[in-house]
Amino acid sequence: MRVALSGITVRFGELTAVDDVSVAIESGEIHAIVGENGAGKSTLMNALFGLVPPAAGRITVDGVERRWVSPHDAIRAGLGMVHQHFMLQDSMSVLENIVLCAEPVGRFGFVDFASARNRLREKAEAHGILLPLDRQVGALSVGEKQVVEILKLLYRDAQILILDEPTSVLTPQEKDRLFAVLRSFRSEGKAIVLITHKLDEVMEIADRVSVMRGGRLVSTLPLAETSKERIAREIIGGDLPPPRERQTRTPGDAILSVGDLQVAARGGVIGPLSFSVRAGEIVGIAGVSGNGQAELVQALIGLKQPHSGEITLAGRRIETLDVHARRRFGIGYIPEDRQRMGLALSASVSENANAGRDDRTAFTRGPFLDRAAMARFARSLIERYRIRVAGPAARAATMSGGNKQKLVVGRELARGTPLIIAENPTWGVDIGAIDFIHGELIRMRDQGHAVLLVSTELDEILALSDRILVMFEGKIAGEVAGHEANRGRIGRLMTSRAAEALPEVA
Repeated sequence: MRVALSGITVRFGELTAVDDVSVAIESGEIHAIVGENGAGKSTLMNALFGLVPPAAGRITVDGVERRWVSPHDAIRAGLGMVHQHFMLQDSMSVLENIVLCAEPVGRFGFVDFASARNRLREKAEAHGILLPLDRQVGALSVGEKQVVEILKLLYRDAQILILDEPTSVLTPQEKDRLFAVLRSFRSEGKAIVLITHKLDEVMEIADRVSVMRGGRLVSTLPLAETSKERIAREIIGGDLPPPRERQTRTPGDAILSVGDLQVAARGGVIGPLSFSVRAGEIVGIAGVSGNGQAELVQALIGLKQPHSGEITLAGRRIETLDVHARRRFGIGYIPEDRQRMGLALSASVSENANAGRDDRTAFTRGPFLDRAAMARFARSLIERYRIRVAGPAARAATMSGGNKQKLVVGRELARGTPLIIAENPTWGVDIGAIDFIHGELIRMRDQGHAVLLVSTELDEILALSDRILVMFEGKIAGEVAGHEANRGRIGRLMTSRAAEALPEVA
């Protein structure tokens, strides 16, 4: 199966998100599409999948021009897409999610789940995928949810699989096993489109790579005819910044202290956990998603009431305080889920940039908000963080995922709080923005702020952390000094329940 996009242009109002792009996707290949946030990668694939209508251009499948009214047309033609933010129903089982909108109907008009189960088991086993079909999706880890999305594509006999940032929140083990599945798909003759920011992964698995910048196609080349350095230069339009050097410094007093903390979690209680984060240091928490990191963060910021234990912020006990009070006393929070927790998507960029700052004198005029001051602050974040958006008045929903993340990071760091809790702060952002955000976290640390970094990106943990705590099954499995840490040592402290759903990698 061959799909070709010719002269595709996509506009959102006055913004041209994709500008006259032509690219072909061949059977039996893994085709990586890379570029900065807002470069048009996801938008181009959304046009291919029928989610957004192109203003110009053609889509052909095996030489025949096709026009999609909706994604259902693309699915029927053999396309499938796993979005960066999963499209799953947490209250339903794995099997129910997979067959949703494609239910086999048996006698008397009822859904034939037995037939679906047998068909799915056969397809999954052919690629070495194992996952209990009756488990509720809401109880799955992030890695397991991604497996469900891939099983949906298998069930629908997709011949072209589009994956948008598939490894953003996976551990190295989960990533390796996912790639084993993708190679299996490729050997079967399927085409895989990989939208990613991770150039090491491109070099590891891609057959061809297309680079986009500013909505235009810069190049499409076989991997053998390019290099990681060339791809990086084409992405940012110049040379990469030199490697960042982190200065050694002596931390100050404890800003955050956690003592014997226990928090309710699915299937039990995490903890007891005891640790501290001092002024002028970055403490990284590593671990496979689903080992208690999310519950810990929720307890720290006030979204979940601790079962027992103490949380002290700058000498003040806060475990009984609500979210607003904790933020007022000095917690900045960069959430993992920018869609639901970080932003109000229907609100403007200006309103989102000023969320949590509305009570400050600089942003009010008597009892009213000072909209002009709010817009000036939003514009300063747009410029500082190179956020690609029409302007402060644009709705947050119009931004790409990476630009949404940059807005959240900029807003929270600008508050200058004594403690910053950063949960996967560079999820889905491009290589230039990753370097900038890392630099900003180091700058906050060097200015005496305490930073708690919770990340499933092991390289990020290793690059930034002065101390590393590894969580496993709701407890701290070990602590390693930053200068003594390496991937092997930290990896041995981690394990992955989600990775067991995918094949072993030799």
